[in-house]
Amino acid sequence: MRIGRILGLAVVAVCAASGPARANVDPQAMQQRVLDLINAERAQHGCGPLTLNPALNKAALRQSEAMAEQHFFDHRDPDGTTPGQRVHDTGYIFQMMGENIEAGTDTAEEAVRVWMNSPGHRANILTCAYKETGIALVDAQDDVPMRGQSMPYEYYWTQEFALPLRTSGQ
Repeated sequence: MRIGRILGLAVVAVCAASGPARANVDPQAMQQRVLDLINAERAQHGCGPLTLNPALNKAALRQSEAMAEQHFFDHRDPDGTTPGQRVHDTGYIFQMMGENIEAGTDTAEEAVRVWMNSPGHRANILTCAYKETGIALVDAQDDVPMRGQSMPYEYYWTQEFALPLRTSGQ
């Protein structure tokens, strides 16, 4: 298993990699596994569980696909789009949001472990104010190494975290 590089912003979410002989990856199963692991970490630290939000899933998928297709690893797209802009573009209105990204890890467990060992990513996971999340994994089977890398990342994870502007019932 390869461990990819990570990049964290204090306000910002997830995807990863594998070798030649491997099983098919089920992105929805991985999404649920990440959610379960993240919520377990949050519970251990007194935070309520996150719930999946379709708009945040869309923003996360957009970032994971962009990183895989355009061969970059960053919160800001080559065109300058930021995590907040991506989330806003889905129609989701937030009070605060964050994003974690990861590349080069091939399991939900490893992606969450890497995030929990990174101060910025850990802070996103353990920010109790966040109520909703979006998670995406792109398995870029035909990925090529990025400049300066000897091997492709192949798996690109993004997790968006958000506190909506209004919660239901308000």
